Amino acid sequence: LQSLGRDSAVRRLSLLAEVYRSARAMWPAEISKVAANVTIQIDVIKSMSTSEILEKTQGGEHVWLLVQHNSLEAFVELSSRKKLNTMIMKMQRAQILDVSTHHAVPGEL
Repeated sequence: LQSLGRDSAVRRLSLLAEVYRSARAMWPAEISKVAANVTIQIDVIKSMSTSEILEKTQGGEHVWLLVQHNSLEAFVELSSRKKLNTMIMKMQRAQILDVSTHHAVPGEL
């Protein structure tokens, strides 16, 4: 949100909420892990506008993922569908991020 530029704050927060939703799906709340922390790296999208993020998935060749790299860390990554299939075959944990425009504020994007 610090580098909002011309983006809608609502759209940007919606995207961040999608990342958090996916992270919570990977690491569900558990009483036994109340003191544990996980790190979610969003560097790859942090400097991009929401329209740039959406443009990367136009044509259906690529998808945005939250990919778990270890027990306490995940990264937002742009992935080809072929790479996603390889991750699935290797049983690597990942969540597809829904960056579609249905999160957009009417009249924007």
